[in-house]
Amino acid sequence: MLDISKKMENRISLIIVLLFSLIITIAMIYQNIIHQRGIGTHYIDVYCYLIESLRLAGIQIGGYQFVNYLPPFIPFLTSILFRLGFISEFSIFFTTGLFHIIGILGMYYLLKLRFKNYYSIFGAIVYGAFLINMKWIGNGTLDIAFTALMIWAIYFFILAMEKNQNYFCIAIPLAIISFFTKYPAGLIFPLMLLYFMAKTRFFYNVKKYSKGLIKGAIAGIITLIPFLGYFFINKIPLGFINQAQEISSKSSLTATSGGKLMGNDLFFYIKIIPQIITYHYGKIILAIFIIGLIVCIYFVIKNFKDTFSKNKNSKMKIYKWDVSSKLMYLLFAISLILILISFFTASLFSFIISELLLFIGLYLCAYSYTKIYLEYDNADDISKTRYPYLLLNIIMIGFFLSYLVFFSAHLIKLKRYFVSMTPGFVFLITLSIETLVIKMRDIKIKKINLKQLIPIFIILLMLLSSVQYMDSLKDDKNSIDEKLAAKWIKDKDGIIMSDRGPAYTFYLKREIKHVKSINQEKHLDEKLLDNNADYFIALNPVNLTHYSPVKEFGNVTVYKRNNEIYN
Repeated sequence: MLDISKKMENRISLIIVLLFSLIITIAMIYQNIIHQRGIGTHYIDVYCYLIESLRLAGIQIGGYQFVNYLPPFIPFLTSILFRLGFISEFSIFFTTGLFHIIGILGMYYLLKLRFKNYYSIFGAIVYGAFLINMKWIGNGTLDIAFTALMIWAIYFFILAMEKNQNYFCIAIPLAIISFFTKYPAGLIFPLMLLYFMAKTRFFYNVKKYSKGLIKGAIAGIITLIPFLGYFFINKIPLGFINQAQEISSKSSLTATSGGKLMGNDLFFYIKIIPQIITYHYGKIILAIFIIGLIVCIYFVIKNFKDTFSKNKNSKMKIYKWDVSSKLMYLLFAISLILILISFFTASLFSFIISELLLFIGLYLCAYSYTKIYLEYDNADDISKTRYPYLLLNIIMIGFFLSYLVFFSAHLIKLKRYFVSMTPGFVFLITLSIETLVIKMRDIKIKKINLKQLIPIFIILLMLLSSVQYMDSLKDDKNSIDEKLAAKWIKDKDGIIMSDRGPAYTFYLKREIKHVKSINQEKHLDEKLLDNNADYFIALNPVNLTHYSPVKEFGNVTVYKRNNEIYN
């Protein structure tokens, strides 16, 4: 029977994490609303999600059929609010903001599979206050949402493997929903396969988990039907398939700019880590993390030496074959080499090859590591060895590395993409800090154990950074000006074009043709005339021959075709 004090500890821990998630998420949504932040001039795709939400709510707008190719889950949720009468960009703020709360709670429960409450709370707060996450909370973007769903999908998949197979019926549908939230979530499926295959006695496990997997697959198919129905009923090709084929068919070195071959900065996401952890204290936290990581690596190497001295003359089984234990150590070394190769060759050929190398490396690492410690501890299951959390460690490292390789393989580098790497990265931070605290000598001042203050110190830095970041936010003047321009031009007749077409399309609820590039003003003039445009709205002033400015709202200028009578 569960001890009452343990029950109370779990409840208090959950309450702390829930309150933190609510406070930080509501605060950021509020900041986004009062400062008109988030979508503004920084991320026009959010307006495309809003246009898709309008369509799903029954408000049809011509000329923007391409939005149907976007992942439909978040627009569908937003469309529910639209149908209830809340037709505003703030609806998508609330919809996407909710997923940060879901993600923090998921991170807490996922960490509880491996750590005690103290470190699970630590990791959940670090995840929630991670600067790169805070910048994208509740602003209509999809990264926080699909990452949160992946966290829960992995959590329930592990529960299904370790505790109750019925959880497959939750894990697989969640993985499918995360995919239709943002298509890169497709990497969740090889991560699940990695965890399944890495357990020893593969064929035995296929038989053991077959019923649960079949139930999960059926639940997944049921979940998939509405999404496929949406595409087929609306006669929309499965755009994500064409997109995947196009991306996977070439290396990132094939891209050119101005006729010149563009190189790929593989270390982009590694170099920005200090900038995306906290607002001011990233280097301090990164230094503590690296020290803890070094301690982890040191003890892994030490334990490997101990196991090798005992196992080197023994035999191990690979399926039905007896092999020298030295082969397992060789496989482990090969696995590390493959993981390194997967990263350093990420831009040389299709990312699919790089990801395949990575997952083969991770599988060999898990398989050889498991065999080594089963032999060393004379056990028949990894949970009975000194490393019962080995597979969880590897799948979370794989969570981080799979997205690091995926996004490093592409020339387009955005800090926002690191959001998908944060669950794995926060797991590594938590693991390294726990190891550092455990291995440090006890130094006490007035009965206070100083080493236990390290996680608290990091939490305080994260929270202080969060407050400082929110305090630094200012009004998005361009977004405010765009709304004023939309209000002014709302009752004007004629064809309107803009370099911010999706934004005005949403505000005006009618087609505003989008001009993708206005760098060459001569061609812009011709393009406007070819489309018989009566008005053109530009975020920044441009010189046009056949159009003259008629109204200005800060940086936003409204132009009207010459030789017309102004109202």
